[in-house]
Amino acid sequence: MQLEAEALGLAPGLRFIGPQNVKGIEINPYAAELARVSVWIGEIQWMQRNGFAVSTNPILKPLDTIECRDALMNSDRTESEWPKADVIVGNPPFLGANLMLDRLGDDYVDSLRQLYRNRVPGGADLVCYWFAKSAQELAEGRANGTGLVATNSIRDGSNRTVLDRIVQQGTIFDTWPDEPWILDGAAVRVSQICFGSLPVGGKHVSKLNGQSVSHIHADLTADRFDLTQAAGLAGNSGVTFRENTKAGAFDLCGELAREWLQLPANPNGRTNADVLKPLVNAANLMGRSPDRWIIDFGSSMSELEAALYEAPFAQVVDKVLLKRKQNKDKSRRENWWLHARPRAVM
Repeated sequence: MQLEAEALGLAPGLRFIGPQNVKGIEINPYAAELARVSVWIGEIQWMQRNGFAVSTNPILKPLDTIECRDALMNSDRTESEWPKADVIVGNPPFLGANLMLDRLGDDYVDSLRQLYRNRVPGGADLVCYWFAKSAQELAEGRANGTGLVATNSIRDGSNRTVLDRIVQQGTIFDTWPDEPWILDGAAVRVSQICFGSLPVGGKHVSKLNGQSVSHIHADLTADRFDLTQAAGLAGNSGVTFRENTKAGAFDLCGELAREWLQLPANPNGRTNADVLKPLVNAANLMGRSPDRWIIDFGSSMSELEAALYEAPFAQVVDKVLLKRKQNKDKSRRENWWLHARPRAVM
């Protein structure tokens, strides 16, 4: 349009929107600088395509609106403040709740969970904090809409709590719930979610996988029935259980497991078959088994008894002991050779 106007003899129009309108927060200094350069490159490309002169002295200017800091929590353990913006977009880090302590440290994670305790449940993944923070910005009128990427597990369990609140306070107006994504060379599945405040009158048209729907539920479905409101069945009490929680590298490949199964009896006269089990989950039942096994000393075997199973115990000492001894949970530290939650009642 600008080029056509100039072709008709009209004076070039003034531009009021540029890189300075882009605000951002990035904790990694290199990534922050890379974001600044990327924004300027995009600006230069747009200028050239649309007939504007490109600045040459200097070509790239400082872009202090993209800040290098923690987006969730300040160094004094207070909540980070986000700049006011029309829309919030981002690709928050994918880090599961079970890995947060190892990667971020006990002190940081404990402070973060305490700070957001009324908005994010303790067992939620790291990405959920960006959803809770964005929802708060919307509620306070500091933004009009949000678009974020999360692993597709945000639709389930503790993670979904943040989406429950978003749906209660506003609306999810566009989502692709289950899309492929390549992260550090590994293929994962993600949910792309856009949400905002309800329009005047409370009516809206949303899109699920590009198709118009009347309403999107917190589990990112648009079925007639909202399954997020389903209650637990009393008849399942004592029958169904949450899965075993290992909290350690107790896994081993089938080849090594079979090698240990053929070893002579241990000093206790027992073979390793007592503590080596095939590892099977629901995905394995529906597809091909990956031939994984697990070392399992049960729920009450003492350290001395476990040590008599020489090869499996030696691997647990090598792979599990150090991390479990650093765990803040007393039971996990003192019973490091056992799974964290072996589900004995199962």
